[in-house]
Amino acid sequence: MITDLTQMPQGNKVCVIGINEQGRTIRPIHDNGFLKNYLYNRSQLIIFPRAIIEFDFIGEKPQPPHIEDMDFDPTFIKYHGLSDDTKWESTLLITSFNTVNKIYEGNLKYGKWVPPGAKTRSIATLSGSTEHSFIIEEGRAPKTRIRFLDASGNEYNLPVSDLAIRELCFSEVIRKGKAVADVAGELNRAIAQIRKIYLRVGLARAYKVEGAETEHCYPQITGIHTIPDYLNGKTFADFAKR
Repeated sequence: MITDLTQMPQGNKVCVIGINEQGRTIRPIHDNGFLKNYLYNRSQLIIFPRAIIEFDFIGEKPQPPHIEDMDFDPTFIKYHGLSDDTKWESTLLITSFNTVNKIYEGNLKYGKWVPPGAKTRSIATLSGSTEHSFIIEEGRAPKTRIRFLDASGNEYNLPVSDLAIRELCFSEVIRKGKAVADVAGELNRAIAQIRKIYLRVGLARAYKVEGAETEHCYPQITGIHTIPDYLNGKTFADFAKR
């Protein structure tokens, strides 16, 4: 079951993550990257959160903390429909923790990054977070962040790489010309009405930020999933330019 779909720095590539029947988290990877055209069967979008997909996995390629990486054959991808609400929520809860620090098993340094090679997972579900607030920054491609508190009361302000949010904000701000504050306000009002919010917190590949001496893996929000669905069933493709 697909749980995460995020944009990679290269415009034609994405990152896909799912959870299999045994409760194992898997990130399908390929030497050429996971291309956006793999998300479609002809013109039909088949790979997006809640979709049930069959892959042909070739072998494991873990690069701690990205221990979920598995090589796959991009010529074999089968769509098996969508999960219902009950199965969807239970799948998210398989890898659920109530604090960000628990997700990374104490390897989150200063609440900001995880060292490359750390013996921990790279992604899981955060449940029970509160006080959510979207912030959208101006730019050629608007950058979205979300502020929240986890169950320990620790505050985080993380970038959102969720492809649906990225396309929604780009469409509203760039194509429709709305102010970033107005779009953020609309998202905040929508999510404030939600009964259950699950944040997928994943680590980016190691990189060096300005002023840092070494590379680190920084957390980001790779999926924002709610019950009921704050996007009303829409996917990134509903916001993307056709």
